[in-house]
Amino acid sequence: MARRVQSNPRNRVESGSRRSSPRPVDWPARVQLVLKRDGSCRWLTDGQLCGSVERLEVDHIDDPTDHDLSNLRALCHEHHKLRTQAQITAGVRAYYTTRSRKRPDEPHPGLIKK
Repeated sequence: MARRVQSNPRNRVESGSRRSSPRPVDWPARVQLVLKRDGSCRWLTDGQLCGSVERLEVDHIDDPTDHDLSNLRALCHEHHKLRTQAQITAGVRAYYTTRSRKRPDEPHPGLIKK
């Protein structure tokens, strides 16, 4: 897969992802800080940390446009994929539940307006 350069000219960072918001210029340094700080996967299952040290990636805890270190955590590839899939599913579900499937009420075209 070819690497893409993000379109924001002030924050150009090469990326293989299809992010909708650009990462900051110092993203690689932030990734290293988070991986060093956390050291293992921070995914909790029934109160237990995963603790895997294989294939660690950095995940945004809340807002994906907030790149502050307090909003970043290390997750193993498997848990990062699970979280991303859950976020996509929740977004799709929210989109379809907020849309009305019923056409808006319109007056009958044969009625005379008063």
